Amino acid sequence: MLAVACPHCSDTASIARHGENRNGTERLRCKACGKTFSPDGRPRVLGDERREQIERCLAERMSQRAIARALGVSRDTIRAVRKRGPSVS
Repeated sequence: MLAVACPHCSDTASIARHGENRNGTERLRCKACGKTFSPDGRPRVLGDERREQIERCLAERMSQRAIARALGVSRDTIRAVRKRGPSVS
C-alpha cells in the first residue's frame, strides 16, 4: 500500500497506481472519490531564458509560427507570453 493521501478527499487507504504522465511521473487514483493525481506533481513552467528568447523574437517581428518552429514551443505558449507582456527585470 502507498502512504500517500488523496488531495481531494484525504483518504489514504484506497490509493492505487494508475499509470504515468507523458513525462514519466507516476499517476495515482483514489478509489474512494475516483480522482486521479500525481503525488509529486511538477507544473510545466516556461523558464525565464526561454521566455526572453520568445520576447526577443517577437521584438524582431518574427511570426509566431516561425518562433514556434525555431524554439520548439507551442504557438499557444507564444501567444501567452505576448499577452502577458515583457518581463520586468
